[in-house]
Amino acid sequence: MKDITESYKVLNQSFRKVLIYHVGIDAGFFAEYSYMVSAILYCLQHKIQFKLYSADANFGYDKGWNDYFIPFCEEVNEAFHHTYNTHAIPSWKEIIRRSFKQKNCALLKWKFKHVYRTFIGTILAIVTYKEKVRLNHHIKFNPNQHFYISELGIDGDYMHAFSKITEIVWRFNQNTAIKCRKLIEDLQLPLHYAGCQIRGGDKITETELIPSDYYIRIIKEKSEERTVFVLTDDYRIFQHLQKSWPEINWFTLCAANEQGYVNSEFTKTNSQKKEMQMMRFLSSMQILIDASFFVGSITTGPSLFLLRIHPHAYPVDCSVEDISKIIAAPIAIRSKLSTQYMNHCGQ
Repeated sequence: MKDITESYKVLNQSFRKVLIYHVGIDAGFFAEYSYMVSAILYCLQHKIQFKLYSADANFGYDKGWNDYFIPFCEEVNEAFHHTYNTHAIPSWKEIIRRSFKQKNCALLKWKFKHVYRTFIGTILAIVTYKEKVRLNHHIKFNPNQHFYISELGIDGDYMHAFSKITEIVWRFNQNTAIKCRKLIEDLQLPLHYAGCQIRGGDKITETELIPSDYYIRIIKEKSEERTVFVLTDDYRIFQHLQKSWPEINWFTLCAANEQGYVNSEFTKTNSQKKEMQMMRFLSSMQILIDASFFVGSITTGPSLFLLRIHPHAYPVDCSVEDISKIIAAPIAIRSKLSTQYMNHCGQ
């Protein structure tokens, strides 16, 4: 029986129309990953061949996506994608509305600049590939629908489709697999454990941070595990967990000198440090994927990824029943819903 990734490759290569997707532009890894999955689904629905450009990916240290993962499609390397292949932004109507509301002409300049870039990108793509090639800004994706791609066993909502595409693309290459396996083995985790993600760092600029005790309460109520792996970007959070709940056996791969992740700083780090940080991050994600139970927030990328694919995941700031309704919503909406839910729980 053909592997799902091989089935995808055959199906993808059968399409005549082409879209070249630029991944790793300016967001955190899992935001970029989610955008890419949406682009893949868009292409499958419209019978467009998906190709990748990741040479400048903000999470990469040498080759982009292939630094960590096995290739799943053809990748291109033309440098013009760096500047001229970018995501779509709000319409003129929305930009003008915001400009008047904020009394800020900078938004109009931003829109003009974006229109110029996408126009140049479209022309350069035609000149380079001798045919009309779609780029990121051409994607008009709606996650709130039923997805049916029979060749890949996709027949369900966005969460189902996201999980199936993850089976196709989330495959560590040999170097990543070896290094992650070593990091995980050195932790000496027991066979069964729970997991959670507690963010600090630049996440506070997007949403209110959730106190640790909310996560612990859910773990104690919903799981029998008393060994917990925590994905955090601030070692002080890990120390607080150890001190406040000594009855739980805590594990982490967060380094003792880390005091909060800031994406803009991470993207500027040198290749060696970036690779080391990404290996610890991907190892942590694999540990959480393998956990018997997971608790996370709808406002953070890694947690959102796990809430989509983990069979026993529980949100700290949303009801389980509502996950599928808000899982693809923008961060502003998820942040608002998270705050409302937590305020209600605190009453």
